Amino acid sequence: MWESIKKWFFLSFELGKIKITFSVTITTAIGYLLAPEPRDSYPLWPIMGILLIGLSSAALNQLQDRELDKKMNRTKHRPLPSGRVTPRQVGILVGIYLFAGMFILITKTNITATLLGLSAYIWYNGFYTYLKRVSSIAVIPGSVIGGVPPAVGWAAAGGYILDPLIIAVCMFMFIWQIPHFWLLLFLYGDDYQRAGLPSLIHKISAKNLRFLTFGGIVVTIISALLIPFAASVNTYFLYLILSIFSLVLIYLSFNLVRPSVKMNYKKTFIAINIYSVFVLITIFIDSQIGWK
Repeated sequence: MWESIKKWFFLSFELGKIKITFSVTITTAIGYLLAPEPRDSYPLWPIMGILLIGLSSAALNQLQDRELDKKMNRTKHRPLPSGRVTPRQVGILVGIYLFAGMFILITKTNITATLLGLSAYIWYNGFYTYLKRVSSIAVIPGSVIGGVPPAVGWAAAGGYILDPLIIAVCMFMFIWQIPHFWLLLFLYGDDYQRAGLPSLIHKISAKNLRFLTFGGIVVTIISALLIPFAASVNTYFLYLILSIFSLVLIYLSFNLVRPSVKMNYKKTFIAINIYSVFVLITIFIDSQIGWK
């Protein structure tokens, strides 16, 4: 029995894409902690609620994409295409996670946070999951989902949802996901083609996609540098740190606009992910310390 429980514990996290889902909970926590005091609820509740809803959403996505996953080398060993679990078992897990997450948000936070969490779920599983099968630019509307978790945390804390600071943070998370995904196309474009998914790497030249991706990185950096202005802060050390992070990212991704130079896409992909983490942590630390 213990072995069976342990097996399902790890399988449930694999189905829920725990690494991605955990990062979503971090942005929820940042949103909560950025909200002005006094806060309406304990941070554990929105974090747990979004974690469970995220696990449900990811597991449902694997259920929806199980036939596509069989065709891609990157995903063919996932629990469903490899036959380690049945669709019925995954469906039950999806329902349990969703019910638990929604129950926590409804009972322990507020209606705004609950509706934001539910809207992200519906947008991802009901809209984006199917749009990506017919459109090569589905990532743009799909990236809206990445901007929601910070807003859930902020709203759960009682913050005004139209505050310029949280709007700027959510906008940064939205924009960041677009070049993040385009870099994945260079790494796994052949997989998408095998699965029959439309992607820009097969619609435009690699050269143009490299320029487009670099442009997306530049816009991501601009959106990060605008966050302090939205917060109406005057912290010069914050500007300095964000500028250093941004210059490093520009340096690591500059070969995108030099088509004759071999590009290390994985290195740039890791760099833009680390950049997003550094930006959020820096904004949070500044909000707590208030460097001048």
